[in-house]
Amino acid sequence: MENYLINKNIAYFIGVLHSDGSIYVFNDKKRNRKQIRLNLTVGKKSLEMSKKFQYILKRYFNKTVNIRKKPNHNSYIIQTSINKTWHIFSEWTKYNIPNEIKNNKKLFNSYLAGLIDGDGHIKIKNNTDRKIPQCLIRISSDRKLEEIKKLITKHNNCMVHFYCCKKSKCVDTCFYFSKKNYNEIINQILPNLAIKKKQSRLLYYKSLIMSLPGFEPGSFGVFQKRMSEAEGAIQAIPQAHNLIQKSFH
Repeated sequence: MENYLINKNIAYFIGVLHSDGSIYVFNDKKRNRKQIRLNLTVGKKSLEMSKKFQYILKRYFNKTVNIRKKPNHNSYIIQTSINKTWHIFSEWTKYNIPNEIKNNKKLFNSYLAGLIDGDGHIKIKNNTDRKIPQCLIRISSDRKLEEIKKLITKHNNCMVHFYCCKKSKCVDTCFYFSKKNYNEIINQILPNLAIKKKQSRLLYYKSLIMSLPGFEPGSFGVFQKRMSEAEGAIQAIPQAHNLIQKSFH
């Protein structure tokens, strides 16, 4: 693990960790030492994300963990000790983005997919003044994600703004799906999403954009080939999860 490389799966994993995940330390009285634990707690709608998180823990960190339903709650939890890999996870504290991800468009968009699966929301707005409604992607947090805003602007060629919700005291980092960032969202973010509902919204909006006058898929290079690969990857996700589940038992 000392010579690990950050790939798309690890980048996604860090994105989920920075959104719905947490790391905490407690004193284990039986063993008389400190224990460092990784925790991921999600609702039923995010189980697909949990399964991908579980798969990455097994494949890259040799951690076989179960997804447990919390008693008397409609939520699910993954917990595991990370004492032996703390030298790695200590570099991935909340919103501390590794340089490999910052400097690589594909890795950043995989990380962004993790954030969107965790704390993101994809909304197709009901614009009455437009032929094609807008598709808003927002990521909720307890603060302004200034660095993420800069990286979205840098890698995805789009404007980003913050929306402050006074009632919940959360801040949304917002950007739009458009022709300018079409390639990045369809080819790099969409295939890395695990939650099908969020995948389907992007695929639906993709069909709306393709219907625009003057839209030429050929102008995006190998667009059609990448789209078929992306959609194939999405279809393969549940199969991969089933194989991993079988290997655990």
